[in-house]
Amino acid sequence: MANEALREQLVLLYQLQERDLELLSIHQKLQDIPEQIAQLEVGVVKYTKDIEAKSEELAETEKAQRAKNAELEMNAVQREKYQTEQRTVNSNEAYSALERQIEYLDNQDEEAEEVILNLMEESDQLKEELAALEVEANREKERTATEVKQLQQGLNTLETERDEKLKQRKAFLPKVNKALRDEYHRWMKSRLGSPSNAARVKTGFVALGKNGICSSCRIAIQPQNLKEAQKYEKPVYCSSCKRLLYVEPATPNIPFP
Repeated sequence: MANEALREQLVLLYQLQERDLELLSIHQKLQDIPEQIAQLEVGVVKYTKDIEAKSEELAETEKAQRAKNAELEMNAVQREKYQTEQRTVNSNEAYSALERQIEYLDNQDEEAEEVILNLMEESDQLKEELAALEVEANREKERTATEVKQLQQGLNTLETERDEKLKQRKAFLPKVNKALRDEYHRWMKSRLGSPSNAARVKTGFVALGKNGICSSCRIAIQPQNLKEAQKYEKPVYCSSCKRLLYVEPATPNIPFP
C-alpha cells in the first residue's frame, strides 16, 4: 500500500474500532439491564415474603385466640352442668365437690381471659404491622414498575440503536483493507473469547500515537518505531503493548485521528 493509502486505511480501521467499541458498550448495557430489572424485582419479592410471614403469624395468633374462646365456651357448658347437679345433690360433701370443680373452671377462665387479652393486643399489633407492610409493598411495587418500565424502554431503544449501528457497520466494513480487517477481527476475537482479556478490548487494537506516546499503554513509542510509523509505508506495532500504531502525521495540517 502507498503511503497515503495506508494512512487512510488506518483512519478507516480506527473508525471501525470506534464503531465496535460503541457496539460493545451497547451490548454490555443490554446485558446489564435485565440484571437491574431482576434486582429491582427482588425487593418486591422480599416484601411479598414478609407479608406472607406476617400474615401467617397473625393467623396463628387468631387461631390461638379462637382456641381460648372455645375453651371458655366449653367451661361455661361444664359449669352449667355442675350448677345443675348442685341443685339435685342430697349431701353437703357432694355439693362442695361440685363447688370445687366450678372454682377450678373459674380459675381456668381467668387464666384464659388473660391469655385472650394478650393475644388480642398481639393481634392488633400484627394487623398494624401488616397494614404498614402492605403500604410499603404497594409503594415498592409502584416504584419498581416505574423503573422497570423505564429500563425496558431503554432496552428497546438500545436494541434499535444496536441494530442500526450493525447495519451501518456492515456497510462500512468493505471500506477497510481485508488484510488489516482480518487481523483486527482475529485480535478482537481472541480478546472477547477470554473474560480476563475482555477488558483490554476497551483500549482497542489500533492505538493512537500522539506526542510520541502510545494511547494504549501510555508508554513513549520507541524513536525508530515512531519514525517508521510516520512514514505510513507498512503497519508498525507498539513494542510495549503490541497494538497497531496510528501515529500523528509528521506533516502538519493533516487531520488526526
